[in-house]
Amino acid sequence: MLQAINGYRELEIDQHGRPVPPDHVARRVSEFPVSAIVGQFGTCLSVTTNLGLAGVHSFRLLSFLTQNKDALPASTCTPHLAKLIDALPSASRKALCDIYNQANSHDLEMEISTDKVPERNGNNSWPGGERDFRSTHAYWQLMAMMHESHLSLFGVGNASTIRIIVPLGSLLGLDQIIADQIAPRLDGTYVTIAQRMANHAKGPLLKWNRGMINVSLPKRLGRTLEANWKPGVTSVVRIRETGAEAWSPGFETPFNMCSFVGLKPSTKYDLRLTHKNDVGESEPTVTTVETTPSEL
Repeated sequence: MLQAINGYRELEIDQHGRPVPPDHVARRVSEFPVSAIVGQFGTCLSVTTNLGLAGVHSFRLLSFLTQNKDALPASTCTPHLAKLIDALPSASRKALCDIYNQANSHDLEMEISTDKVPERNGNNSWPGGERDFRSTHAYWQLMAMMHESHLSLFGVGNASTIRIIVPLGSLLGLDQIIADQIAPRLDGTYVTIAQRMANHAKGPLLKWNRGMINVSLPKRLGRTLEANWKPGVTSVVRIRETGAEAWSPGFETPFNMCSFVGLKPSTKYDLRLTHKNDVGESEPTVTTVETTPSEL
Protein backbone atom coordinates (compact mmCIF):
# COMPACT_ATOMS: atom_id res chain seq x y z
CA MET A 1 0.00 0.00 0.00
CA LEU A 2 2.73 2.46 0.99
CA GLN A 3 4.74 1.70 -2.12
CA ALA A 4 1.68 2.26 -4.30
CA ILE A 5 0.97 5.71 -2.81
CA ASN A 6 4.65 6.71 -2.64
CA GLY A 7 4.32 6.77 1.13
CA TYR A 8 7.99 6.01 1.71
CA ARG A 9 9.26 9.31 0.34
CA GLU A 10 10.83 11.85 2.69
CA LEU A 11 8.35 13.93 4.70
CA GLU A 12 8.60 17.71 4.98
CA ILE A 13 9.27 19.01 8.51
CA ASP A 14 7.45 21.92 10.14
CA GLN A 15 8.97 24.62 12.36
CA HIS A 16 8.58 22.37 15.42
CA GLY A 17 10.46 19.50 13.81
CA ARG A 18 7.36 17.36 13.26
CA PRO A 19 6.58 15.82 9.85
CA VAL A 20 4.01 17.61 7.71
CA PRO A 21 1.10 15.45 6.44
CA PRO A 22 1.74 14.58 2.76
CA ASP A 23 -1.07 16.06 0.66
CA HIS A 24 -0.22 13.90 -2.35
CA VAL A 25 -1.43 10.66 -0.73
CA ALA A 26 -5.22 11.06 -0.90
CA ARG A 27 -5.12 12.40 -4.44
CA ARG A 28 -2.83 9.60 -5.59
CA VAL A 29 -5.17 6.94 -4.17
CA SER A 30 -8.21 8.60 -5.78
CA GLU A 31 -6.58 8.12 -9.19
CA PHE A 32 -6.30 4.32 -8.78
CA PRO A 33 -8.62 2.01 -10.73
CA VAL A 34 -11.52 0.72 -8.64
CA SER A 35 -10.03 -2.78 -8.47
CA ALA A 36 -6.74 -1.39 -7.16
CA ILE A 37 -8.51 0.76 -4.56
CA VAL A 38 -10.38 -2.29 -3.25
CA GLY A 39 -7.09 -4.16 -2.95
CA GLN A 40 -5.41 -1.30 -1.11
CA PHE A 41 -8.35 -1.00 1.29
CA GLY A 42 -8.10 -4.70 2.05
CA THR A 43 -4.45 -4.21 2.94
CA CYS A 44 -5.28 -1.31 5.27
CA LEU A 45 -8.07 -3.25 6.97
CA SER A 46 -5.68 -6.09 7.74
CA VAL A 47 -2.99 -3.72 9.03
CA THR A 48 -5.28 -1.71 11.29
CA THR A 49 -6.96 -4.79 12.74
CA ASN A 50 -3.67 -6.52 13.45
CA LEU A 51 -2.10 -3.35 14.81
CA GLY A 52 -5.04 -2.84 17.18
CA LEU A 53 -4.68 -6.37 18.51
CA ALA A 54 -0.91 -5.97 18.78
CA GLY A 55 -1.42 -2.76 20.76
CA VAL A 56 -3.86 -4.42 23.16
CA HIS A 57 -1.54 -7.37 23.79
CA SER A 58 1.53 -5.13 24.10
CA PHE A 59 -0.03 -2.75 26.63
CA ARG A 60 -1.38 -5.65 28.70
CA LEU A 61 1.95 -7.45 28.63
CA LEU A 62 3.80 -4.28 29.60
CA SER A 63 1.44 -3.86 32.54
CA PHE A 64 2.22 -7.40 33.72
CA LEU A 65 5.96 -6.77 33.37
CA THR A 66 5.96 -3.40 35.18
CA GLN A 67 3.33 -3.82 37.89
CA ASN A 68 2.42 -7.52 37.88
CA LYS A 69 -1.22 -7.01 36.96
CA ASP A 70 -3.44 -6.96 33.91
CA ALA A 71 -4.31 -3.51 32.57
CA LEU A 72 -7.59 -4.94 31.30
CA PRO A 73 -10.15 -5.42 34.09
CA ALA A 74 -11.66 -8.91 34.28
CA SER A 75 -15.16 -7.50 33.81
CA THR A 76 -14.27 -5.77 30.52
CA CYS A 77 -15.25 -7.49 27.29
CA THR A 78 -13.90 -5.01 24.72
CA PRO A 79 -10.40 -3.54 25.28
CA HIS A 80 -10.13 0.23 25.12
CA LEU A 81 -6.70 1.25 23.80
CA ALA A 82 -6.49 4.62 25.56
CA LYS A 83 -7.62 3.14 28.90
CA LEU A 84 -5.03 0.39 28.62
CA ILE A 85 -2.41 3.11 28.24
CA ASP A 86 -3.84 4.99 31.26
CA ALA A 87 -3.48 1.85 33.40
CA LEU A 88 0.30 1.76 32.90
CA PRO A 89 2.73 3.36 35.40
CA SER A 90 3.48 7.02 34.70
CA ALA A 91 7.10 6.25 33.79
CA SER A 92 5.94 3.72 31.20
CA ARG A 93 3.37 6.12 29.76
CA LYS A 94 6.02 8.81 29.37
CA ALA A 95 8.40 6.34 27.71
CA LEU A 96 5.70 5.27 25.25
CA CYS A 97 4.90 8.88 24.35
CA ASP A 98 8.59 9.68 23.84
CA ILE A 99 9.04 6.67 21.57
CA TYR A 100 5.92 7.52 19.57
CA ASN A 101 7.12 11.11 19.05
CA GLN A 102 10.39 9.80 17.65
CA ALA A 103 8.68 7.64 15.02
CA ASN A 104 8.88 10.63 12.63
CA SER A 105 6.07 9.45 10.40
CA HIS A 106 2.32 9.86 10.01
CA ASP A 107 -0.89 7.95 10.50
CA LEU A 108 -2.54 8.85 7.21
CA GLU A 109 -6.32 9.36 7.26
CA MET A 110 -7.86 9.57 3.80
CA GLU A 111 -11.27 9.99 2.22
CA ILE A 112 -11.96 8.80 -1.30
CA SER A 113 -15.13 10.06 -3.00
CA THR A 114 -16.85 9.24 -6.29
CA ASP A 115 -17.79 12.90 -6.57
CA LYS A 116 -14.56 14.78 -5.77
CA VAL A 117 -11.53 14.48 -3.53
CA PRO A 118 -12.56 15.83 -0.09
CA GLU A 119 -10.39 18.21 1.84
CA ARG A 120 -7.88 16.43 4.04
CA ASN A 121 -8.71 16.43 7.73
CA GLY A 122 -6.35 18.67 9.70
CA ASN A 123 -4.96 18.26 13.20
CA ASN A 124 -8.09 19.86 14.64
CA SER A 125 -10.12 16.76 13.80
CA TRP A 126 -8.18 14.80 16.41
CA PRO A 127 -9.35 15.00 20.05
CA GLY A 128 -6.98 17.08 22.09
CA GLY A 129 -5.64 18.90 19.02
CA GLU A 130 -2.10 17.49 19.18
CA ARG A 131 -1.73 13.97 17.82
CA ASP A 132 0.07 12.54 20.81
CA PHE A 133 0.29 8.87 21.70
CA ARG A 134 -2.83 8.62 23.86
CA SER A 135 -5.10 10.91 21.84
CA THR A 136 -4.24 8.99 18.68
CA HIS A 137 -5.43 5.73 20.23
CA ALA A 138 -8.46 7.43 21.73
CA TYR A 139 -9.39 8.76 18.28
CA TRP A 140 -9.01 5.33 16.75
CA GLN A 141 -11.23 3.89 19.45
CA LEU A 142 -13.85 6.59 18.82
CA MET A 143 -13.84 5.96 15.07
CA ALA A 144 -13.68 2.13 15.51
CA MET A 145 -10.59 2.12 13.32
CA MET A 146 -8.54 -0.43 15.27
CA HIS A 147 -11.02 -3.20 15.98
CA GLU A 148 -14.14 -4.73 14.50
CA SER A 149 -15.50 -2.21 11.98
CA HIS A 150 -12.77 0.27 11.14
CA LEU A 151 -13.83 1.30 7.65
CA SER A 152 -16.70 3.72 7.17
CA LEU A 153 -18.73 4.11 3.98
CA PHE A 154 -21.29 6.86 3.59
CA GLY A 155 -23.08 8.65 0.77
CA VAL A 156 -24.58 12.05 0.05
CA GLY A 157 -26.82 12.22 -3.02
CA ASN A 158 -25.18 10.30 -5.83
CA ALA A 159 -21.69 10.52 -4.31
CA SER A 160 -20.18 7.92 -2.02
CA THR A 161 -17.15 8.36 0.23
CA ILE A 162 -14.84 5.92 1.96
CA ARG A 163 -12.67 6.92 4.93
CA ILE A 164 -9.59 4.86 5.76
CA ILE A 165 -6.42 5.03 7.85
CA VAL A 166 -2.87 3.95 7.02
CA PRO A 167 -1.30 3.86 10.52
CA LEU A 168 2.39 3.87 9.54
CA GLY A 169 3.48 6.19 12.36
CA SER A 170 1.83 4.11 15.06
CA LEU A 171 3.03 0.88 13.47
CA LEU A 172 6.64 2.07 13.69
CA GLY A 173 6.01 3.51 17.17
CA LEU A 174 4.56 0.27 18.56
CA ASP A 175 7.37 -1.68 16.91
CA GLN A 176 9.94 0.43 18.76
CA ILE A 177 7.97 0.13 22.01
CA ILE A 178 8.23 -3.65 21.79
CA ALA A 179 11.97 -3.35 21.17
CA ASP A 180 12.71 -0.78 23.92
CA GLN A 181 10.16 -1.56 26.64
CA ILE A 182 9.04 -5.18 26.31
CA ALA A 183 11.86 -7.25 24.79
CA PRO A 184 14.52 -6.14 27.36
CA ARG A 185 12.21 -7.09 30.24
CA LEU A 186 11.87 -10.55 28.69
CA ASP A 187 15.66 -10.82 28.16
CA GLY A 188 15.04 -11.08 24.45
CA THR A 189 16.13 -9.29 21.29
CA TYR A 190 13.77 -7.78 18.74
CA VAL A 191 14.59 -6.47 15.27
CA THR A 192 12.34 -3.53 14.43
CA ILE A 193 10.75 -2.77 11.08
CA ALA A 194 12.88 0.39 10.87
CA GLN A 195 16.03 -1.68 11.28
CA ARG A 196 14.91 -4.09 8.58
CA MET A 197 13.93 -1.21 6.30
CA ALA A 198 17.45 0.22 6.76
CA ASN A 199 18.70 -2.66 4.62
CA HIS A 200 17.07 -0.90 1.70
CA ALA A 201 19.79 1.77 1.92
CA LYS A 202 22.48 -0.82 1.28
CA GLY A 203 23.64 -1.23 -2.27
CA PRO A 204 23.31 -4.49 -4.19
CA LEU A 205 26.04 -7.09 -3.67
CA LEU A 206 27.65 -8.52 -6.80
CA LYS A 207 29.99 -11.51 -6.57
CA TRP A 208 31.86 -13.65 -9.13
CA ASN A 209 32.51 -17.09 -7.71
CA ARG A 210 33.57 -20.26 -9.56
CA GLY A 211 32.15 -19.18 -12.87
CA MET A 212 28.84 -17.98 -11.38
CA ILE A 213 27.54 -14.43 -10.90
CA ASN A 214 25.72 -13.93 -7.58
CA VAL A 215 23.56 -10.81 -7.16
CA SER A 216 21.85 -9.80 -3.90
CA LEU A 217 19.35 -6.92 -4.07
CA PRO A 218 18.10 -5.66 -0.67
CA LYS A 219 14.41 -4.73 -0.55
CA ARG A 220 12.30 -3.03 2.07
CA LEU A 221 11.50 -4.73 5.38
CA GLY A 222 14.66 -6.79 5.24
CA ARG A 223 13.70 -8.91 2.26
CA THR A 224 16.37 -9.73 -0.31
CA LEU A 225 16.11 -10.69 -3.97
CA GLU A 226 18.75 -13.24 -4.95
CA ALA A 227 19.84 -14.14 -8.48
CA ASN A 228 22.52 -16.53 -9.77
CA TRP A 229 23.58 -17.29 -13.32
CA LYS A 230 26.54 -18.42 -15.40
CA PRO A 231 27.54 -15.85 -18.07
CA GLY A 232 27.85 -17.10 -21.66
CA VAL A 233 31.03 -15.09 -22.31
CA THR A 234 33.76 -13.92 -19.93
CA SER A 235 36.94 -11.91 -20.38
CA VAL A 236 40.50 -12.97 -19.50
CA VAL A 237 42.81 -10.05 -18.67
CA ARG A 238 46.62 -10.08 -18.40
CA ILE A 239 49.02 -7.18 -17.78
CA ARG A 240 52.77 -6.52 -18.04
CA GLU A 241 55.07 -3.55 -18.00
CA THR A 242 55.90 -2.58 -21.60
CA GLY A 243 59.17 -4.23 -22.65
CA ALA A 244 58.87 -7.16 -20.24
CA GLU A 245 58.64 -10.66 -21.72
CA ALA A 246 56.29 -12.42 -19.29
CA TRP A 247 52.59 -11.60 -18.81
CA SER A 248 50.93 -11.63 -15.41
CA PRO A 249 48.69 -14.59 -14.60
CA GLY A 250 45.38 -14.07 -16.35
CA PHE A 251 42.25 -13.44 -14.33
CA GLU A 252 38.78 -14.16 -15.61
CA THR A 253 35.87 -11.76 -15.13
CA PRO A 254 32.31 -11.45 -16.45
CA PHE A 255 32.37 -7.64 -16.05
CA ASN A 256 33.30 -5.02 -18.65
CA MET A 257 35.76 -3.12 -16.46
CA CYS A 258 38.54 -3.83 -13.98
CA SER A 259 41.07 -1.96 -11.80
CA PHE A 260 44.73 -2.56 -11.08
CA VAL A 261 46.56 -1.55 -7.91
CA GLY A 262 50.26 -1.19 -7.13
CA LEU A 263 51.27 0.09 -10.60
CA LYS A 264 54.22 2.43 -11.05
CA PRO A 265 53.49 6.09 -11.86
CA SER A 266 54.35 7.48 -15.33
CA THR A 267 54.89 3.95 -16.66
CA LYS A 268 53.60 2.23 -19.79
CA TYR A 269 51.78 -1.11 -19.44
CA ASP A 270 50.45 -3.61 -21.98
CA LEU A 271 46.98 -5.08 -21.45
CA ARG A 272 46.13 -8.41 -23.09
CA LEU A 273 42.44 -9.19 -23.44
CA THR A 274 40.73 -12.35 -24.69
CA HIS A 275 37.13 -13.54 -24.58
CA LYS A 276 36.20 -17.00 -23.38
CA ASN A 277 33.18 -19.30 -23.61
CA ASP A 278 32.48 -23.03 -23.54
CA VAL A 279 34.11 -23.47 -26.96
CA GLY A 280 37.43 -21.86 -26.06
CA GLU A 281 39.37 -18.57 -25.93
CA SER A 282 39.52 -15.93 -28.67
CA GLU A 283 42.60 -14.38 -30.25
CA PRO A 284 44.12 -11.74 -27.92
CA THR A 285 43.86 -7.99 -28.28
CA VAL A 286 46.80 -5.96 -26.84
CA THR A 287 46.48 -2.30 -25.76
CA THR A 288 49.18 -0.07 -24.29
CA VAL A 289 48.32 2.50 -21.60
CA GLU A 290 50.38 4.86 -19.47
CA THR A 291 49.77 5.55 -15.77
CA THR A 292 49.49 9.10 -14.47
CA PRO A 293 52.31 10.79 -12.52
CA SER A 294 52.21 10.35 -8.77
CA GLU A 295 51.11 13.35 -6.69
CA LEU A 296 53.93 15.25 -4.95
